[in-house]
Amino acid sequence: MPGTDAYFEELRDSLPQKSRFRPGETALGPWQASTRARVAELLRVPPGPRLLDAREERTESVEVRGVRHRRRRVLLRTEGELWVPAFLLLPPEADGAPPVTICCQGHAKDAMKLSVGLVSDGAWEDAVVNGDRDFALQAIRRGHAALALEVRSFGELRSGADAVNDAGCSCLRHSLLAFQAGRTLMGMRVHDVMAAVDYLRSRPEVDSARIAMTGNSGGGSLTLYSAALDERIAASIPSCAFSTYRDSLQAVDHCACNFIPDISTEIEMDDLAGLCAPRWQLIISGDSDPIFPISGVYEAFERLQAIYAAAGAADRLHLHVGSGGHRYYAEPVAGFLGKAFSAIGTPARA
Repeated sequence: MPGTDAYFEELRDSLPQKSRFRPGETALGPWQASTRARVAELLRVPPGPRLLDAREERTESVEVRGVRHRRRRVLLRTEGELWVPAFLLLPPEADGAPPVTICCQGHAKDAMKLSVGLVSDGAWEDAVVNGDRDFALQAIRRGHAALALEVRSFGELRSGADAVNDAGCSCLRHSLLAFQAGRTLMGMRVHDVMAAVDYLRSRPEVDSARIAMTGNSGGGSLTLYSAALDERIAASIPSCAFSTYRDSLQAVDHCACNFIPDISTEIEMDDLAGLCAPRWQLIISGDSDPIFPISGVYEAFERLQAIYAAAGAADRLHLHVGSGGHRYYAEPVAGFLGKAFSAIGTPARA
């Protein structure tokens, strides 16, 4: 008798994916507009204002892990009385307003603190030396600014019980509560990113025309969805989060926060990433990543290339495959962002 695994595989393979981009048949502009609206609907991204208030708690000149910079802790009120913490990092001296990268960690109890180096030496050794996850400090080393954003269900945004028990995340509980309320946790996270973009666009210290976003694993998935929906993100770098839904989420155990009801009846992951075209995009993968298999990466990237070709922007899409597993690979980022930000340029300020 066939088991439940076979049943779900058959169900997966029967899904219509009715909003797929079809090279030579699909008109890119109308497809992007309708698909972006449909993805926003599936994510249940709430309508209306995103950034309800912002508090800037303190600014200090610091040196962390050998990197000098100015660090400002901020709180962004994004829904009701929910305040989302972040660190805005600025170069110690800046000639004009630098580009800025929104940095989002994956599943980690330290979360945004990893991006800015405020973790124990043991956590630093594991996450940075073996994983390049000091995203915000990397930006400062490039002479750029960074916003290290706390992701819902990680770090300071875990549930009270999980924070007390020092659990890694609160994703399962928060995902189920979101589903019960007709929402998705990923959509809530995307909403917070959009609020962060609103905040950055209000700040004269950064160049709001040159906003990038990056993250690894869960942070990479958030980068994919956020850049797909928010066209103000000029360059995106999702790491170890891109494959096909078929080969990753629908074939390998993943956290509940990755699942979006109905998404695979509409699109594949290359369609999601294709909503970024013609904006700059660097896909980072590991050749032995067990949860975003490289075979699915190559299959999805080939389809994604067709979307970028249709947009006349084949040169703005890049793939870097690192030699290793599920981690961030920082090596190609500086060169990629250098090209992207140079091409975008800096508009004159009024």
